[in-house]
Amino acid sequence: MVRVPAFYYRNGVITDGDLAGKKALWISPTPADGFTRHPAFMHHGAPIDQFWIGKYQATADGPLMGSCAGAMPLASIDFPTMKDRAAQRGDDWMLWSVYQLAAVQILALIEHGTPDLASVVGAGYVDGDGVRPVDDELVAQAAYRGITGLWGNVWQMLQGLGTNGEREWRIWDMAGRQELIDTGIAAPENNWFHRRQRKAGADFDLGAVFLPKKTRDAQGDSGFGDYIWAWSDGEVAYHGGLWYGGALDGLFCLVVINAASHSNAYIGGRLAKV
Repeated sequence: MVRVPAFYYRNGVITDGDLAGKKALWISPTPADGFTRHPAFMHHGAPIDQFWIGKYQATADGPLMGSCAGAMPLASIDFPTMKDRAAQRGDDWMLWSVYQLAAVQILALIEHGTPDLASVVGAGYVDGDGVRPVDDELVAQAAYRGITGLWGNVWQMLQGLGTNGEREWRIWDMAGRQELIDTGIAAPENNWFHRRQRKAGADFDLGAVFLPKKTRDAQGDSGFGDYIWAWSDGEVAYHGGLWYGGALDGLFCLVVINAASHSNAYIGGRLAKV
C-alpha cells in the first residue's frame, strides 16, 4: 500500500504573469484562504489525514481483495462482488474511489507538469495480447510514486461515479458519506478529453475530479490526450484502459457505460484504506 497525505485544493483563474487569464488548479498541504479540503480526505463527515492505496492493481488474497506482486489481476467479477472483497478485509478497507483517483491525478499532474504521464514514465502495457501480472515490467511503467499499473493491463473499477438516464454525472457527496448526488450536469459526447468540468453544487464539486466538459475529435487537439466514454445509466466507472487500448489509455482515461452486474477478464480494481 502507498500512503497519500491530505491536501487542500483551489480552482481559479491566474491573475498575473505570462499565464494570466488561464484556468488553473492549486493545492496546499495546510488550510489556506480559498482552498477546500479535497473530498478524498473526508470519511463519514469527518476529515482524515491520509488514505492508503494499493501499490498494484487488485489481486486475489483468498476470498479477499489484495495488493500483491507476482499475481494476476483480480478480474471476471462484478462491481458488488469487487466492493465486497475489498470491504471484507475489515473496517475502512474499500475499492478505491473516484476521489482517491483524483487525488493521485492532481499530484501527478502538478509534479510532472503534463497530463501525458506516459511520455514521462513510459507507455505502460497498452499494446499487448492478454492480461499480465500486476508487476510485469510493462505494466509497472504506468506508475506514479510507486503506484503501478495506473493505466493499461486491465480496467480498474471505481466507486463514487456514474451517470443517470439523462447521461448526467452522479458523484459521491463531498463530505464522505458515500451518497451519490445527481449533479444535473451532462457528460459530453464520447471522444478525446479536452477540457475538464468545474461546476459545483450544494454538496458536490466536479472541480475536485477530472471529468470532461468538452471533448475533441482528434487526440492532438485535446487538452488531456486520453479517451472518455459516458452513456446513460452508467452504474460503474472504469479507469485507465486495458492491454490493447493503445493511445486511448492513460491516467485520465475513463469509461462510464456499464451496469453494476457486468464483469469481464479485462476489468479489475484497486484496493484502498482510509
